[in-house]
Amino acid sequence: MEFRALNAPSLTEEVATKLETYLNNLPGVKRFTVSVETRQFYIIFDETKLSFNTVAQAMAKSGCPIQSISAALFKE
Repeated sequence: MEFRALNAPSLTEEVATKLETYLNNLPGVKRFTVSVETRQFYIIFDETKLSFNTVAQAMAKSGCPIQSISAALFKE
């Protein structure tokens, strides 16, 4: 599954670092890419090993809750 945040206003350098730390420690995350300049990031993960709810919790813990993202795209 792929989650792409197209506009994450709360995405600062500090938040991006936390996101990277939290997401890369989750089993099932295959790829994480972030751009603070464009306020975008995307996560590719194996949904048989990791639920989106767990990904969303890691995002919230890092300071970028799903509710603060103004545009997103999901792909299975």
